[in-house]
Amino acid sequence: MRPDRLTRNRRPLIALGVLAACAITTGAAVPAYAGPAAPAATMSRPASRHPVPRHTASPNAPVSGRAVAGARYGAAATRAAGPAATHFLQLHRTMVAEVRAASRGTSARHAASSAAELHRWWGSFPGTNSGPGVTATQSISASLRLTDPNDILYAPTMTPANNSCIEVVTVHTTTTPQIWAWDWCKYIRPVAVVNVTAAFMKAYTIIANGRTAYTTEDVQTNAKTNTWTAYLFNYQTGSWDRLYTQAGTDQSGLSFGWDMFEFYSSTNPATGSTYVCGDLQKAGTRIESSNISIRHDGTWTPANSHDSSWNPSAHPAPSSYKCPDIRFSIVQPNSDWLVHVAR
Repeated sequence: MRPDRLTRNRRPLIALGVLAACAITTGAAVPAYAGPAAPAATMSRPASRHPVPRHTASPNAPVSGRAVAGARYGAAATRAAGPAATHFLQLHRTMVAEVRAASRGTSARHAASSAAELHRWWGSFPGTNSGPGVTATQSISASLRLTDPNDILYAPTMTPANNSCIEVVTVHTTTTPQIWAWDWCKYIRPVAVVNVTAAFMKAYTIIANGRTAYTTEDVQTNAKTNTWTAYLFNYQTGSWDRLYTQAGTDQSGLSFGWDMFEFYSSTNPATGSTYVCGDLQKAGTRIESSNISIRHDGTWTPANSHDSSWNPSAHPAPSSYKCPDIRFSIVQPNSDWLVHVAR
């Protein structure tokens, strides 16, 4: 049984309705990773004895007691993430100025507009104090490869509100896609990295709404120490395998959560659109996050307008993404979204 909802005081929300994804405070030092080879287990539910049938990823399914197969930790995770981790931090550094300007009621020139790469996002954002846990089924493409070596598609990427220590990130670049556990409480970097291989696909994915997807759960497992554990659902065993556990003080500088489509991309001079836009269009890849549920007082309920909101808006302008054919679809408010680029 997991602990009750976190009741300790929270820091104030920086800017309601303004994205604050993937965040560290400006100028915060990034410590060298010196963590263990693998995370210590934090068990809040009994180990699985009777695996549930395949395709039933319940948030209340048992924990296996095993780490996610193929996950790398410590220095190996840092090496595996490569420059994508540095870009992950850079995105927020350009964003913090905008968030702070918005909180003061002033305007700020969008940092990304003058940069070589454009940073944009869209998704469902759990509100402050919405609940100490989120679960979602996230689409993943084992074959999608981006064109520009500097581009990164972080989609979907998810973290709960309530001072979560972990963000679970789907990462697409020019090479093999990955899933990260990003530590916001201690190391401020990817602390667990899993390559999306055939073995991973066999154990951790299903076909959801016509797309290959994995299911993740990120939940507070000890309120007193602010310990969080991220899991991936193993569809072969019918139980949750541990991706990472961390405790401490959330250093993201934000009090709300997010489940979103996010990219960092250069512009193709031949088309005027971002390379990521063209890559998604050419591949026909659709990015979806479905079954987004938030834990309220021990009960999991689909995200809705009372506990989450769309950011930057429910229906953003494609022009701001430098992608005229991009489509943002709300499949189910606020628990299912879909992004694709029409051909």
